Amino acid sequence: MAVIRPRGNVPRKPLRWTLERAGPEFGLSANSLRKALNRASVEPGEDGCYSTAQLLSGLYGLMHEERLKTQRELTRKYEIANRIAEGSVLDRDALTAGFTQLADALSNVVMSDRALSRESKADFLRNLSNWPLILAGVANRQSKLQRGSGQAPKEDGSED
Repeated sequence: MAVIRPRGNVPRKPLRWTLERAGPEFGLSANSLRKALNRASVEPGEDGCYSTAQLLSGLYGLMHEERLKTQRELTRKYEIANRIAEGSVLDRDALTAGFTQLADALSNVVMSDRALSRESKADFLRNLSNWPLILAGVANRQSKLQRGSGQAPKEDGSED
């Protein structure tokens, strides 16, 4: 029965590297390699040697994970840009400015109306003054960020 020999010079058992042998393989001195591995907090095994994966992660970091994080952030950025382009996201500052102008106009009309009683005017103005709280409540419910106690605000925009 013939023994099938693998092609190449890599043994079947995973490689374990000493700093003295791994340094020249990566174009570094043993001391430079040691410093890079220490910076990355890579510890040798019980045998005092490193696996190939340990050397690569210590020297180059986990680039595939960083690329994945970058891709996720780019995807998130494009999703937000698309929502803005579709008009499903509103500029809070512009919305606040518009509501402020509307509230001023409405309060001027109500205050100049002689047919309304003083109590009716006060009720209207009190109700109108709640719009910033309602806007903040809507923004808090739409946000995935936790604010304050972590409790969702009530429908009127108040926390309690």
